[in-house]
Amino acid sequence: MSRPKSKRLLKAQEKFKAAVTTYLDSIGARPGHFYDYEMDTPAGLLHLSVYDDWVVARFDDVKQATTATKTIGRPCNPFSGKWNFHYYDGSIESLNPNQVILDLSFYLDKLLHWEPSPSGGG
Repeated sequence: MSRPKSKRLLKAQEKFKAAVTTYLDSIGARPGHFYDYEMDTPAGLLHLSVYDDWVVARFDDVKQATTATKTIGRPCNPFSGKWNFHYYDGSIESLNPNQVILDLSFYLDKLLHWEPSPSGGG
C-alpha cells in the first residue's frame, strides 16, 4: 500500500501543472482531442498532456520527429514518436516550476526553430 501524498507534494504538483499549462498556452498550444493539447511544429503535429509531475508528448510524424529530436539533443522514441518529460525524482524541488519551464522551453524552443534539411535528413 502506498503512502498518501503530503500536502507539500500536492501543492508542488498543482503549481507544476499550472506553470506548464500556462507555458504551453503562451507558445500557441491549442486544445487537443485525445491529448490535452496539440501544436504544429516543423517536425509535424505534437500532442501533449500535462500530469501531476510529467508531460506526455507524442508526434504524429514519427520519422520526421526522430530526425528533429535527435538533432536537438533529446531524441523521441523512434518507433512510437513518444517524447515524454518526467520531472519528479522523489524531491519536491524537482517540481520547481521555474526549473521545469526552463528545461521544457529549452527543448520546445529548439524544436519550434528546427529546420529540416533540403535532403530530408534534418
